[in-house]
Amino acid sequence: MDIELETAKTTKSEVTYVRMGMAHPERAILIYWGISLALGVLALRSWLGSWNVAATLAQPGFVFYLVLTFAFSQILYVLVARHDDRPLLAMPMVIFSLGNGFFETLAFAFVYWLGAAIGSGLVGLFAPAAASAAGFLLGLIFFAIYGGLIHGLFWLRLLPPHFDDSPQSKAIRKFRPLAEVALVIGWCLCLWLYQDIWTVIFFHTLVDVGLMLRVRPVIFHR
Repeated sequence: MDIELETAKTTKSEVTYVRMGMAHPERAILIYWGISLALGVLALRSWLGSWNVAATLAQPGFVFYLVLTFAFSQILYVLVARHDDRPLLAMPMVIFSLGNGFFETLAFAFVYWLGAAIGSGLVGLFAPAAASAAGFLLGLIFFAIYGGLIHGLFWLRLLPPHFDDSPQSKAIRKFRPLAEVALVIGWCLCLWLYQDIWTVIFFHTLVDVGLMLRVRPVIFHR
């Protein structure tokens, strides 16, 4: 594709996608969402068909932990992310936040479910009493590894550069892995203790709203 010719017809952010090999970011996202939906339907029908949010809400200490870790992660994100004066578009924000909040949560939950099944199955062969905890631990590890891989191999290629490189920002960014780990632990506890995927979907959607407000990638705008 000729970048020079495309420049007259596209925004600066769209040309960046072409140079990064991601000429059609919406198409890539829709394919990812379709794969996530297929995995969710395959393995998570019982979780999706159950409304276990009440079980989570019945634990006020745990709800406080979920809200606190979400707030901590988002405060750090706001402090280090930038949008480079890209416009805030309401409809793309709604489409991406709701879509990715639901579909990508299915992918994360499937990876957790797979790790939990492997961990509990293997440990259950020789230590049945520890099988459930082992499943949670391996599911958590799978969840965290997948999060790193999908962000590094997919989202960082699709989203425009959006982290401030100032010394202050770099210092704050050192705390982001801690915040993300705390967030992931809470989400995996929802899945382990209550099979409550809908609370995870809710918080993931809020995270994506924050991304669209702060980074404003040029997607789903036509």
